[in-house]
Amino acid sequence: MEINSSYFSYLFAFGFGQSLLLTIALLKSTQRRSITRIFFLVVLIIMAVEILYGLLYQTQSIFDFPHLLRLNTFLVMSFGPALYLALDYYFSKQADFKARDLLHFAPALITLIYFIPLFLANSSAKIDYLNMMYTGVHSDSLIFGGARRLQQGGYLLLVIRLLWINKQHFKSNLKNNYFRPLMAMILLFGFMWLGDIYRYFFRFDLYTGIINTILMSSVLVYLTIKFISRESFFDGNIDRKYASSALSREQEKEILTKVKQLFLDKSLFTDSSLSLQSLSTLLQIPANYISQSINNQLGLSYSGYISQWRVNKAKDLLKDQTNHRLTLEYIGKQAGFKSTSAFNAAFRKNTGTTPSQYRKGFK
Repeated sequence: MEINSSYFSYLFAFGFGQSLLLTIALLKSTQRRSITRIFFLVVLIIMAVEILYGLLYQTQSIFDFPHLLRLNTFLVMSFGPALYLALDYYFSKQADFKARDLLHFAPALITLIYFIPLFLANSSAKIDYLNMMYTGVHSDSLIFGGARRLQQGGYLLLVIRLLWINKQHFKSNLKNNYFRPLMAMILLFGFMWLGDIYRYFFRFDLYTGIINTILMSSVLVYLTIKFISRESFFDGNIDRKYASSALSREQEKEILTKVKQLFLDKSLFTDSSLSLQSLSTLLQIPANYISQSINNQLGLSYSGYISQWRVNKAKDLLKDQTNHRLTLEYIGKQAGFKSTSAFNAAFRKNTGTTPSQYRKGFK
């Protein structure tokens, strides 16, 4: 079983080093911190940890660091949820994190709690645990190995469903640098899951992580090349038409602050006829500068940004008990929507629920 000199050990080490360096580089990057990007980074961090553990198990170095035993197990349960949420926020263009999305990480939390007694055990107990893993199939490996594959299969289906629902956006998204790395991650996820299923049922041992490491390393090479080439794929929804703009990030923030203040002071967004050009005239700022600032700073189009303000206004009206007799059509118009259908569609997109369902929560 001695394999310390295996070439595969170098593959694991290379993959881990590359993943770690790419993660650090992206964390230090000055590019916009979007929710999608945060979840994308979570996926990269999990990949770095998984490759490290592959190296530890492949070379049996885990016996030298028994206290690291199983620390990766709960993180692996977060891979599917993080990738799914990165894609979900990408397509929904949701700028704010929804607390309920933390429920996706409940299996990872349960796994963490389950292994706490093992984490607190002494080195001798952990060595015995490892010997059981190497000489046979540990019950924990069967239970959590199966649970992980079922969970990942479920999230793979959710990802496919998201792609199917948003298939009409593929043509435009393919021009977006952010979409391509996400697609690479999705393909990696799919291949890893299929490989895991095969190994789990037909070839269950500690040496079959090599295929996953090759796949992860290949995707990491791609992401590294993209990053080094300075293609801003982590700037999500930034349109290439702004690439040559003279506006700095600080100027964009300043313009966005002026727009926000005007909306707060005069509630202009409640005017259903408010256009980008009319806003430009009021602020004495070129329309393309306003559009660019909203797009680059928030990852939203002008219409999406206005929609968010109107939905927030509608939420305030729906919460107010004194308005419980008002019709949804009236509330939608008060918030700035031209029609009830537009109100319902925007509200569901921004909150995940309908206005009527939202109102019921405050009765």
